[in-house]
Amino acid sequence: MTGANVHCAMADDLDTDDGSWILALEGALQEQCSLHDLRLICRSKSIPDSMRGQVWYRLLGSSTGSPDGLERFNEIFDLANQSKLREDCKLFVEKLDNEEEDKVSILSDLESLVTHYCKTRHINYDPNNGWMHILTPLVSLKLPKNELYSYFNAILDSYIPRQCHFNGVAMHLFRLLLLYHEPELCSFLDSHKIAPNLYTQKWFLSLFAASSNLQAVLALWDYYFIRGDPFLIFFLSLVLVINAKDEIMAHKGEKERILETIAELPQQMEAGDIHDFCSLAVLYSAQTPFSYKRDYHQALFGEDASDERMDLLVLSQALCLPVSVQELLVSCHLLNPPTKSDAESRALRFFLVDCRPAEQYNAGHLPTAFHLDSNLMLTEPQAFSVAVQALLSSQKQSIAAQSAAGGEHLVFFGSGREAEDQYVHMVVAFFLQRHVQFVGLVQGGFSAVHQALVAAQIENGVVATSVFIEPVGLVDHNPSLCLVCTVNKSEESLTAAGKSNAQGTPQQHATGSSSSSSNKTDFFGRMRSKSAVVKDKLLDYIVNPISAGDNEPTPKSKSKENPSTGGKSKGAGKLYRNIAPVFSIDDDQDGDDPTFEGSSEREADAPNQELVAISSWLKRPDVINSFRCHEVKESGHAFPSYLLITPSHLYALREIEDRPGFARISVNRSLSSIMKITSKKRHPEFITFKYGNIKGEETIIVDLDRFVVPQAGDAVKLVKLQLFNNSSAANANS
Repeated sequence: MTGANVHCAMADDLDTDDGSWILALEGALQEQCSLHDLRLICRSKSIPDSMRGQVWYRLLGSSTGSPDGLERFNEIFDLANQSKLREDCKLFVEKLDNEEEDKVSILSDLESLVTHYCKTRHINYDPNNGWMHILTPLVSLKLPKNELYSYFNAILDSYIPRQCHFNGVAMHLFRLLLLYHEPELCSFLDSHKIAPNLYTQKWFLSLFAASSNLQAVLALWDYYFIRGDPFLIFFLSLVLVINAKDEIMAHKGEKERILETIAELPQQMEAGDIHDFCSLAVLYSAQTPFSYKRDYHQALFGEDASDERMDLLVLSQALCLPVSVQELLVSCHLLNPPTKSDAESRALRFFLVDCRPAEQYNAGHLPTAFHLDSNLMLTEPQAFSVAVQALLSSQKQSIAAQSAAGGEHLVFFGSGREAEDQYVHMVVAFFLQRHVQFVGLVQGGFSAVHQALVAAQIENGVVATSVFIEPVGLVDHNPSLCLVCTVNKSEESLTAAGKSNAQGTPQQHATGSSSSSSNKTDFFGRMRSKSAVVKDKLLDYIVNPISAGDNEPTPKSKSKENPSTGGKSKGAGKLYRNIAPVFSIDDDQDGDDPTFEGSSEREADAPNQELVAISSWLKRPDVINSFRCHEVKESGHAFPSYLLITPSHLYALREIEDRPGFARISVNRSLSSIMKITSKKRHPEFITFKYGNIKGEETIIVDLDRFVVPQAGDAVKLVKLQLFNNSSAANANS
């Protein structure tokens, strides 16, 4: 047994004997033990003050004499905001208990340290970046200034996430983690417009040094650096907020009081609380799919941030926490588990929910997947409700029986084709709105699953015996009916045809091209419309909703017979302040929805629709609020969009699939033209805005827009408020 192993054994055997543990640590440091052994010796312990500097030096991988070390500083203090930096350094030093002579030296070291760091990184000093708070625990170690810089540099590089501002990658990820573990609390904070940056930014930027007492922070950083997981800050913050759930939700409607309550949470921490606090955070981390660590480590902690914009786009649009195909297949024992860390090797157990149509599921599926056809949500609401109950019951039984299909973590996936998967997103939103915990969505859907299994076969040296490789692991796989196989075969045929044409083989090029395009269009058309009956039901559900159990036929729109007048509805009395009661819940039938001849023109992104940058529109000063949604057309197509509300207008920005970050303005309506807003009783997130005018006591509907808005209640409430405010202002001026 080596000296380091002896010290590890001593630390384990004499865990309660502080003197023996310290001796073991001293011996390990003298022998320059490995980082792994050092972590084993120090685990779950608070490092003595006299040894903290040495231990942190090893754990942080600090080193002096680096190319950008403080010894390279040219002593020129010429930052753009150098005076503000000097002022902050003075305020910092005034709070110290050191002798006056020491304060002068510390002041000089701090300004040199921060100035040099800014210059080497080509950034400006920001008083709100948390650096002064990070320096507080480090200064308490009384390190030489070169070592102080080395520690400071290592902490910022390895443990402080990038993009902790509003709409940053770190904040979007934290919200998705909160939604995964505590959807009710996440929804509560969203409803109060409390974004994560409003309460976690200080925690993230200072590793709690800005919000907790020094002794608690030193103990916390001991655990943090021993653990060596930069994502721990997400779960430490998660534990604080979730444990205070009841206290937070008791202040419903009081945004400022909620923020005050959350801000006070880390102030209550003492050094003796740190072990339990961190243990809970590690437990939450272990109960979370680990895909996010691989996918977003580079954007948050890596040196190359070139993909930050794409990561931001993916996270900002994520309905729930993404789960990678690799992690899913490891959980199903269809791929070998990763070996990078013990935590990742212990894969979570997922309850898989395959939301593809029945014919796709029957042509091949994962062995433990539960089938829930997402189309039922719109076409057969009662059947969907029964299927959901069966799903929850099956999940409960499989967990109790400890079967291979059992798992507390619900993971949904569709076909991987955007046109179909809009309905999968609606199903996921259905569960989230009911505050179901542990809801994830597989990136890429079944298509990505199929490709990953084929890739695994290739890696294992399997040679295709025909035009495709069998994806081992699927149940009831039928290549002739499997859509992924069909598409792959079509692509191979096109590739072969292209090669043949390039070699001079006679082909009818124009005809082939047209046929290829037509085949692709027909392919997605078949997926969206399984039969004329299903399509008719879908259109009836969207345009003329009826309650479950209502067997009366839906009245046809009058506007088809008399398009010049549009649909009409009688007023139910005199209007208050000339405003019609704009909101209602459809519970039987609604014959006021006209079908417009011109509506098909807005089915796709028309070239004459204005092209805009989404981020710039969301930041417009006149935008009161925005909501992620799907714009739903009469054909049943659902387009990812943003619904924007201003004091005078309602806008919809329809995202462009092949131009991330850009959209077309598909809806531009004056709020004064809104005559009615309807919502479906069974699906309150499905709302319809109806536009028209009032003649006497008659409301004439001339047009409408439909959206699926997860926060429909907030959106409708805001529209009604603006209508009321506009009417009040008009009356006051009249």
